[in-house]
Amino acid sequence: MGLTPEQQLAVEKSNTNIIVSAGAGSGKTTVLKERVLRELKEGVKVNDLIILTFTNNAAAEMKERIRKIIAKNPDVSEQALYLDSA
Repeated sequence: MGLTPEQQLAVEKSNTNIIVSAGAGSGKTTVLKERVLRELKEGVKVNDLIILTFTNNAAAEMKERIRKIIAKNPDVSEQALYLDSA
């Protein structure tokens, strides 16, 4: 995964909202998908999460990356059923 200490903190921070703001190519999407995976493994449902992006393209890309990470983790695979309605 290769996250920086700041990125790892954003992934691991719990019981609070976070804002991930950085330049293009800095790893924002990686941080968000890893954070989503951690939340799902802790029992949070994908349709209980709010992830905001600035464009429809960014939202579609985020959803696709979450779909891929869910597919690689059988213990949360049932969450894929709710992703399109999330």
